[in-house]
Parts: sequence; C-alpha cells; structure tokens
Amino acid sequence: MEEHNPAPLPTIALEVYGDISVEEALAIRQEVMACYEVLRARPLPAAVNLGLFDTLDQWRAYAKRCREEAGVVTAGEEGFLATHDAWEGVPRLSVCLERLRGHPRLLQQGALRQVVAHSILHGRPDYYRFQVPKALLEATAALGWDSQVLLQLLYFVSIAVKGREAAALLVEHGFVPDQIALAFYQLEKRPDDEELWQMARWEPRARVLYLAAQLRPLLYLHPLLAVAPALQSAGRIMLAHLPTEEVERVEGLVAALAENCTGDTHRDVSMGLIMVLNRL
Repeated sequence: MEEHNPAPLPTIALEVYGDISVEEALAIRQEVMACYEVLRARPLPAAVNLGLFDTLDQWRAYAKRCREEAGVVTAGEEGFLATHDAWEGVPRLSVCLERLRGHPRLLQQGALRQVVAHSILHGRPDYYRFQVPKALLEATAALGWDSQVLLQLLYFVSIAVKGREAAALLVEHGFVPDQIALAFYQLEKRPDDEELWQMARWEPRARVLYLAAQLRPLLYLHPLLAVAPALQSAGRIMLAHLPTEEVERVEGLVAALAENCTGDTHRDVSMGLIMVLNRL
C-alpha cells in the first residue's frame, strides 16, 4: 500500500498593523496553522502572508492601495470578517480585528478557516482575474449595458462560486459547527436592504446587480444543508423584502448553480455568469 505523505505546512509571514497584542496575533496565527494541519491531504501553498489590522479604516486603506497596485477594480473587504487574495502571487489572508473581536469564538474560527480554504483552492492570481466571454460583451452591449456592469456581475458570481468551493472543502474535513455559524452570519439582513432594493428594482441593470449580490451567502450554505437544514429558512428570511417572483427566481438560480458546479472554478464562474444573465 502506498504511503501518503502530508503536504508540508506553509511558512506564514505575519504582518501586524495597529494596536494588536503579541498574544492576540499569535493566537490567530495558531488558529490558521491548525486549520492547515487538518487540510494537509491537499497541496498547500508554500508561503502565506497573514495581515492583521486593528481597525477597519486601516484595513480599507491597505486594501485600496493593494488593489490600485494590482490593477484590481472591485472592492473586497466590505461585509467580510476576513478576506483572501493572491494578486501578488502569494496567498494573503487579511483579518480585521475591529470586526472579528465582536463575535463569538465559533464565528471567528469560521471566518479564519474560510480564508485558509481559499488560500488552498484559490491561491494563484488567475483565480482573481476572470474574463467576460466576448459573446456576452457583444450581447449585453446591444442592450446598452457597459462592460463595468458585466465586470461587477462577474465579481458577484466568482465570489459565490469560490465561496461554495471553500465551504465544501471545510465541511469535507469536519469543520461543520464553525461553518454553520459563518453561513448564518452571512445570511443576516442588513438594515438598508429594503431601501436598496426599492432604488434598484426599476432599473434593469441595478436590479440584476442587486439580485446577483445575494448569490454569495445563498450558495455558501449549500454544502451545509444536509447537516443544518434551518439554513434554508434563514436564506428565505434574508430575501423576505423581495417580491415572491424575485425570491423564486434567485432561489432557482442558486439551486441550478449548486447542481451544475463541477469544481473547475473558471468553468463554473463562466457558466454562472451566463446563468445570471439568462435567469435574472
């Protein structure tokens, strides 16, 4: 029988911005490393940058500078407790302590493990640079849609598809309670949801963008439904401000995406973008 050698653990470069104690920084690093230990059956990145930010303002300023240097248009830190990117070729985990500290430990673990999973599955720059198929550009241009709308839709689809892949990997390796906590957190309604919908619903491009933005939390819960069926009801509650026909349209799209995802990220993102344009 062939002996399996686990992947070597990555070297973690810890970067601390602001007033963060050594104990807190090392505890987060240890949590991240413990997750890599469990996931060693998969190839791991050789090196990872782990950035800890004391305040949201520090995090936003740093992320903005990195996006400008990498030529990335879309923002990524809003609504997240931690983020992952690989714009510079090395996976980077960014954690905002101002956001993370206010939540239960189980949710904190879920957020940290999620970005670890992304670094394993999506640790190269090509997982952050997707192309809109030329045929879609031409078809939507005929409708008066500019390329920026398509790029924003592409972003929404890509984070939804990649999020589902991360959740599936973590659930497969036993990270279930923390991922359930994270899924419920992502499904929480925002105070301005109703107002945003009322502004978007009458303009075709704004409407599609708003509905596509709901894909990330709804697709994330799919690998967890077998063990946490209550997530389905939580997803419906998140959409309760939408008309019934829109809820059914979004839920049908999410179900189709979940059924047709293959694990080939680029193929699934392209497929998802086509589905969004056809179904929403």
